[in-house]
Amino acid sequence: RMACTGWGGTDLTDPLAIHAIEMIMKDLIPSYNGDMTARDNMHNAQCLAGMAFSNALLGIVHSMAHKTGAAYSGGHIVHGCANAMYLPKVIQFNAKNPEADKRYCEIAAHIGLKPTTDALIQHIRGLNAKLDIPGGIKDYEGGIIDEKEFLEKLPKVAELAVGDACTGSNPRAITPAVMEKLLKACYYDLTVDF
Repeated sequence: RMACTGWGGTDLTDPLAIHAIEMIMKDLIPSYNGDMTARDNMHNAQCLAGMAFSNALLGIVHSMAHKTGAAYSGGHIVHGCANAMYLPKVIQFNAKNPEADKRYCEIAAHIGLKPTTDALIQHIRGLNAKLDIPGGIKDYEGGIIDEKEFLEKLPKVAELAVGDACTGSNPRAITPAVMEKLLKACYYDLTVDF
């Protein structure tokens, strides 16, 4: 059990997920930089990833992205950017679950990194930097998400994220209070140590 860290992953979904990860590692940056062959490959990678998560389900990265996307008056957080910003924080959170941590380490090793969750997190943060994706919501699109509004809406957004359909398949359970902390970490780009 390697690529899918949610509870729904199987021997049938993992090969799809891991191959998608391999393709993304090879083609994401060239695709972003305009390489049309790489862009075509990314189309196939996203299809493989979709086949994996349609069967293995998702987790709180998507729950959070669903509920923050259009929640603020300053503008919309594009779903893909939200996922990319939240992923390093959610990996830190989920890695407190030993089985999830083991899977993150296996993914890191499979793509040629040091076999640690931290290596995977740093690699994702490096990809985000190359894609002009900020480390936190506060810096998204030059700061369009107002801090005061974010904090005022935080309890409701956290409650809605916990209630999202993707939350149930996350490898680590989460409460609305902990989700608030996690969303704050995503806003301010803080280390998740809880």
